[in-house]
Parts: sequence; C-alpha cells; structure tokens
Amino acid sequence: MVSNLSIAFMFFSVLLSLGFPFGLIIYMYRKKMISFKALGIGIVIFILFSQVLESLLNRYVLLDNATTATLLNHQPWLYATYGALAAGVFEEVGRYVAMRWILVKERSWSDGISYGLGHGGMEALLIGVLGSVSSITLAFMINTGKFQAMVNSTSAKSTLLALKSNLIHLSPFLFAMSGLERVFALTIQLALSLIVLYGVRHQKIRFLFLAILLHAVVDFLPGLSQAAKLNIWLVETILLVFAIIAGVFVVKSKAWFHHDQSDHPIA
Repeated sequence: MVSNLSIAFMFFSVLLSLGFPFGLIIYMYRKKMISFKALGIGIVIFILFSQVLESLLNRYVLLDNATTATLLNHQPWLYATYGALAAGVFEEVGRYVAMRWILVKERSWSDGISYGLGHGGMEALLIGVLGSVSSITLAFMINTGKFQAMVNSTSAKSTLLALKSNLIHLSPFLFAMSGLERVFALTIQLALSLIVLYGVRHQKIRFLFLAILLHAVVDFLPGLSQAAKLNIWLVETILLVFAIIAGVFVVKSKAWFHHDQSDHPIA
C-alpha cells in the first residue's frame, strides 16, 4: 500500500507546481508588468526546442544509435554531461531565437520575467504536474488492487513492479520534493531568461554561451543522480543554493535593466 502521507505530498507537489507559476503570473498582472506575448512565446519555444527538437536528438543518441546509446547508458558521467549540455543548448538557443527575432519590442526586465514564466511554467506543468498526477493515479490503483490487474495484462511487468516498489518504499518527503524542485527550476529559468535578454539588449553573444554553461551546470547533478544514484537530498540542497542565487540575481537585475537604455538587437 502507498501511504496516505505519500499521496498527500503528491497532491502538494501538484498544487505547488501549478500555484507558483500562476501565482507569479497573477502578481505580475496586478502590477501591470505581464507581457502575455512574451509569456506565450516562452511556452511555444519551450515546447518546440525542448520537447520536440531536443527529444528527437535524445531519441537518436540514447536509443536509435547503438554506439552512443551503449556508451552513454554505461557511463554515468558522460550521460549526465550529454543530457546537461543538450538541455542547455536547445533551451538557451530557443530563448535567444525568441528574444533576438520574435520579441523585438519586448525587451524590458518584465518582458524577460514574462518569457521565463512561460518557459519555466510549461516545464513545471509537464514535469511537476503531470509527473505527480501520474504517481497519484498509480498510487490509487495500487491501493485499490487495480494495479496488479494491469501488471498481469502487460509484458512490461518488471518496469511496473519497479514503479510500484518506488511508490511504496520511497520516503514520502521525496514526493513533496518534486514540487519544491519545480519552484527551484522556475526561479533559475527566470534568471537564465534575463541573462539571455541582457545579452540581446547589449549585442553581446557571450551571454548566450554563459546561459548555456550555467544551464548545463544546474542540470548536470540531477542527470548524474539518475544515472549514478547520487544522494537525492544532496542534489536538492545544491539546487536550492542555485535557486537562491538565481532569485537574488532576478531581483538585483531589475535595476540594471531600468538604468540600461540600450534596446538594440544584436547585429
């Protein structure tokens, strides 16, 4: 049986993954700072570059190409490095494309925040909300006896039984951490959006490469944790530190954008 506390924390993760981005959107709207165009472009670019283009590359490298699949799936450090760089390149290049060629009139600090809310909010929805809802559904199926019937009717018994074991035996607090991780990630996404936007405003392409590097650094430990089974609490603590630094940057950068009158696209 999956404990009631575990299920409660799964619901908590859903509420946090939804509530944090929507709370920020409502706050920005009330302060008359939200750009719905930038928000929408952030959503579209995240889906296109991360969920479509990056996913196609990942499928080829990790599944279809036998050489790279064997190498990366047996080398945790290489697997984590590849995953971190792939995410960094696709997401930050997508951000750059949007800010350089689409959002040509939306380049203020609040526009950068709006874009980050679209990008990071959609990520929170797809990872935090859908992931937790899936866990909740499986937990109820386990507790009502319907899960075993599904196991008996499929050939993927080992995978389903592993999922069942995780849901039953993992610490309930890990399910709460899923929602907190979305808060950390969204805060970092806001900071990365502002870094790329700052580079676009100042015609300095190096800020794009800085964002790619920072994104890869942040994603490296979670990727290594999946491949090498690192201590999850250590990983989440480091992500919390990254999020705090990102949050401070987001607040401080508002003054930089306010005093910066340069609004020219990169040549």
